[in-house]
Parts: sequence; structure tokens; C-alpha cells
Amino acid sequence: MSTRIGVVPTRFIASSIALAFALCLLGVLATAQTDIQPKDEVFGGYSWYHPNGRVDFGFKVADIPVGFDVSNVYYLPAMHNLGVLVDGSGHFHGNEDTDVGYMLGGLQYKWHTDTFSPFVRGFVGAAVISPPIFAAQWHAAAGFGGGFDLNINHRFALRLAQVDYIYSNYKPRVSFFGSPQWNSIRLGTGVVVNLGTYYSAALAATCSAQPNEVTEGEPVTVTATGANFNPKHTVTYAWTTDGGKIDTANAQSAHIDTTGATPGSHTANATLTDAKMRKMNSATCSAAFTVKAKPMNPPQVSCSANPTEVRAGTPSTISASATSPDSGVTISSYSYTASTGTISGNGTTATLDTAGASSGPINVTVTATDSRGLTGNCTTTVTVENPPPPPQVSARTPIQFIQRPKQKYIPWRVDNEAKGILDDDASALKNEPNAKLVIVGYADGEPQPTIGTGKKKHKMDLAAQRAVNAKAYLVQQQGIDPSRIEVRKGTGKDHDADIFWVPQGADTASAPLLQGTTPVDESVVTPSENAYPKPKTAAPMHHHKTAAAKPAHE
Repeated sequence: MSTRIGVVPTRFIASSIALAFALCLLGVLATAQTDIQPKDEVFGGYSWYHPNGRVDFGFKVADIPVGFDVSNVYYLPAMHNLGVLVDGSGHFHGNEDTDVGYMLGGLQYKWHTDTFSPFVRGFVGAAVISPPIFAAQWHAAAGFGGGFDLNINHRFALRLAQVDYIYSNYKPRVSFFGSPQWNSIRLGTGVVVNLGTYYSAALAATCSAQPNEVTEGEPVTVTATGANFNPKHTVTYAWTTDGGKIDTANAQSAHIDTTGATPGSHTANATLTDAKMRKMNSATCSAAFTVKAKPMNPPQVSCSANPTEVRAGTPSTISASATSPDSGVTISSYSYTASTGTISGNGTTATLDTAGASSGPINVTVTATDSRGLTGNCTTTVTVENPPPPPQVSARTPIQFIQRPKQKYIPWRVDNEAKGILDDDASALKNEPNAKLVIVGYADGEPQPTIGTGKKKHKMDLAAQRAVNAKAYLVQQQGIDPSRIEVRKGTGKDHDADIFWVPQGADTASAPLLQGTTPVDESVVTPSENAYPKPKTAAPMHHHKTAAAKPAHE
């Protein structure tokens, strides 16, 4: 027999046991129900043994580091955490010292969790102690212990720690001192294999709503689907909802009429029941859906004006059309307002009267009202253009009656320079067939030549004669209609005749340029014989002594 005695301090053994059970308690408090509930578990692994006992001659048996432990636990059907334990272990010193083995049976309680599964157990049985010299002895053994496993999956776990206290004894054949009682500590670790399962998944249900958002009055279909129910059993359904009416309460699918439901979020609840199950025989679920209020969209209005541009006083027709984007809604009325002017009408057309309106845009607003009282608007614009100002009399280039070098001065005669100006006037008249000319002659402060002889001798109206002679040139040489030329005389100038352009529509009576002028009586003042120089190729003129007499000073 070896004289080496292994000693494990009692404090170390106590600490190991306390740690194992503390970890067990933490595992219980930190975990919830698990689906790892095996019917049977088999453990096998390494075992370290502290005998804490003596054999023959009072020798204390050393710690045995070589050993194994196997066990089997069958968990009871009625109590899935409580099982019947069968355990066997062997610890070997070889030929040098005592070997020890145990055959034990008892009960084990294990808190099954998803991760750490702590356990405690108690057992009784037999111990076989084999000293190196004498024959092996069999004695009764009893004890308790515990530990915890780390679950890898439903099938396998790692036993991180197993601590057992075992009481037994040994009757020495040769004894000098010491107690025959053995208070042993057995530590183990290894692999656990789970066989079978008691786990039965809890009944569950899921609910869905299609569609999950509707407008008030539209239907919603709700469906409940059960999980973990026995397919051989009949499942009953019970529906409730806080939004609308359910057509049938006992069906897997039901329809909800949302007519009258308040806008917002609502819930449909279902309870699924298996009447053949005695416990935990139902599951509930809910489906959310949203009810939206019926749309209240205003009418959509379009409008137009014809014409869009008018003269003040000219009417424009306003046309309107309106529809509601919401089904079943009609347009009940139209109304019109205008920023200026007067508008009348209450149907799809109205008339804008622009009498008295100033120039610029007039905004016409159309308001359509639907059968619910909602309104929509549209605006169109009519532009008023005031009549353009009437055409005005304008001045053209005047002609002059002055003494020119190398020319004989005849104060009423239209000379060549004046003819050139009048030629331009004739061209303008030909291009504007509705225009006219006014020729105003002047002779303030100039001596008035005399005409005629004898008793008919009298002073010439020089201003009038100049205007008449200029007209004569335009009529006789340029072929201008005499009705398109008016002759006048004025005051405040001399040696001149002004030419004024009169466009169509111009008012000569109010023309500022013609104020202070007076019409010439062409029945009294007629063109002079030498009113203007005649072209060299012109045919000789026939003179009538009664037409006009030569001035006395010629």
C-alpha cells in the first residue's frame, strides 16, 4: 500500500458544493419555461473522487483523480422535471492504493431551461472498496448532490459541474485508529444525451385583416390561423370587433361591415378553442385595421371666357363646368362674381357686361356647390381694352411764298420748291385713300395785291389765295380729288401756307392745330392763272378774262 495520502481541504469541498448550488439557483431564477423536456437522459463523463476515509492499518485513502461516472434518469410523465436516477461510478488507483466503486439509485429533480439546467438529487445504494492487500468490501451508501448542465440543443448538453456527497464505511481487518465512516466527495463533468421529449408546444394563433385600411363602408376580411392544434380535433372560433359588424362569429374567416364605424384604428379579436383538450385548450389573436372617413373632396371647377379680350362695353360669355371627385355626389349650383363690371347668370354660363369698365383685366370667379354643400372655385380673366384715342390732325412740311434768287416774285404763286413739298403730300394721299389735307394760308402784315379792273377792282385775299393755289396744284397736276383737300386761312404768320394731315376719323373742328383758322369760300376765291409754274411740255392754257384779272402792279 502506498504511504502517500492525498488531502483535500474541507473548505474547498464546501466551497465547490456551495458554488454548484448557487449556480443552480441562478439558473432557475434567470430562465423561463423551455421546450427542452426529455423523457430520459444519459450522462457519461469524468469523475474525480475524494474518499475522506481510512482502510486497514489506519491508512487514509488518497484522492483518486482517475475515474468515470455514468447515470441514467427517466423523468416521470406526470412531473417532467422529476426523474428516477440510476448512477454508477468507478475510481482507480491501480495496484498502489484503494479502488472505489458505487452503484446508486434515487430521485433527481432538474429545472429544464433553454440554457442552464440546474439539478439536485438524492440516492442510496452500495459502495465497493478494494484495498490493495485484502479482499474488497461491499457496504451500503447514501448521499445527495447536484450540478448544472449547459444545453447545446434539444439532444445534447454539457454537464459543467456535478458535485455529490456520499456516505459509506469500511471495516478494517487490521485497525490501530480512525473511524470506519467515509464522507466522500465526488466531482464530475461530461456529456448528457437527451432521449425523447415531453414538450408539447403551447397553442397559438395569428390573425390578419385584408385590407388593413378601408374607407368607411368598405368590407374587411379577417382570418385566424391556429398553430399546434391537434389536426384530428375540431377547432371553434369566436370573433369580436370594436369597429363595424361581423357577419359570422364562428368561422375561421369573417367579414366586417364598416358602415357607420368611426374613423380610426380598430381591432378584430379571435379566440380559437379545442374542446377536447382539458387544459390550455385555447389561443387568442387580434388583427388591426384602419377605417378612414369617406372622402369630402370639393368640386373640381373649370371655366373660360369668350372672348378673353374686349373693348369696353362689349360683353364676354363665361362658361363653367364642375364635377365632384367623390362618387355619387352631384353639382347643385353655380355662382359668379366679377372684380369689376356686371355679371349675370347662375347656370353653367354667365354674361359679363363691361360697360363703363376701365382698361385692364377683370377677374371672374366661378363657385360651384355640390350636394353636400362643399364648394370649389375657378377664376378666368377678361381683358378690357379701351378704344384708342381718335386720330389727330398733324402738321406736315409748310410751303413758303418768298422772293427767291433769279425768280420773279409773285406772292400768291406756288413755286418749284413748294411744288416739291406738295408732290410728297400727293403721294401720301394716294397711299392713304381715306385721309385728307387741310391747307391754311397766311399773309399777316403783307400788302394785299389788287385784282380786277374798273368797278370790279378790289384787293386780293392773299392768305386765302395762297391756300387755293396750292390746292389747285394738287388737283390739276397730281390728280387729287378736290373733296379731299380743305382750304383755310389763318393769322399770326406771313409768307406761309401750312399743310395739315387729317387721317380718317380725325375731327377737324376740335383739332388744336386748326383753331383760329377759317374756311375759304372757294366760290369766291378761285385759282389764279399763274397759280403755279406750268411744265414746259404742258399744253397752253386758255385764259378767260372773266376768271381773274392781272394785279394792277404787274
